[in-house]
Amino acid sequence: MKIVRYAFGGAVAVGVLQAERVFPVRAASLAQALAASLAGRLEVDRSGALPLADVELLAPVEPHNKVLAVALNYEGHIRESAQSRPERPIVFLKPFDALVGSGTAIQKPAVTDKLDYEGELALVMGRDCYQVAPEDALSYVAGITSFNDMSARDLLRVKAGNNEMLDWFSSKCLNAITPVGPAVVTLDEIGSRLRDQDITVVTRVNGREVQRASIADMIFDVPALVSFLSSRVRLRPGDIIATGTPPGVGASTGQFLKAGDTVEVDIAPIPVLRNTIV
Repeated sequence: MKIVRYAFGGAVAVGVLQAERVFPVRAASLAQALAASLAGRLEVDRSGALPLADVELLAPVEPHNKVLAVALNYEGHIRESAQSRPERPIVFLKPFDALVGSGTAIQKPAVTDKLDYEGELALVMGRDCYQVAPEDALSYVAGITSFNDMSARDLLRVKAGNNEMLDWFSSKCLNAITPVGPAVVTLDEIGSRLRDQDITVVTRVNGREVQRASIADMIFDVPALVSFLSSRVRLRPGDIIATGTPPGVGASTGQFLKAGDTVEVDIAPIPVLRNTIV
């Protein structure tokens, strides 16, 4: 099942995407729909189908939800970034205002000359989750979606006297630069592949493949990430965990995004996340 958050007729609603149509669901919010899906109780209104072309797909996350992003979670990306392997997950928060849906044109922020892509697999939670063991972690995940952690590379480091500090806020949280979606593929469709780590993250810029990696290459796997984060904060239905980017980012070659570039994050069976820089 592919759950979407969409705008139609001036209202925001939740539905299921199937065969180029969106079917409304009987849930007051995305979080409720995800929880119902995980419990096998999501009701779909088959009589109210809308053509996909008539709706605007929004980022599948709501303003009250947390968006937690993991840094340096692939060995190859650590090497290309000239960093050291972390002993535990490095995590930062993304504000809701940073997020956009698939198909949204991204205005290149004036404050950066080095806007970069980072294709990632994102987990979407379906149950309240606090202090869970790794072996139980997957039972709290409702599904997966695609995530493009666009970053302003020239804003990440800031001088503080003789020291150099990391400014995650300026680099990672700029307004409307982080595409998410377009759908949450639920565990009934993807569960076995997620457990077996049989998922590949592919990123393309203007049709040219720039990133490809299996999630089996992650340093901290999905159960470890969910368990770690739940040891620090309570995770709730609809919260997102972006699991880190594989090697191949633009910073490794000095090729940054410019107006007219189109970035695609392709993680089958999620529909392709596609955005153009303007």
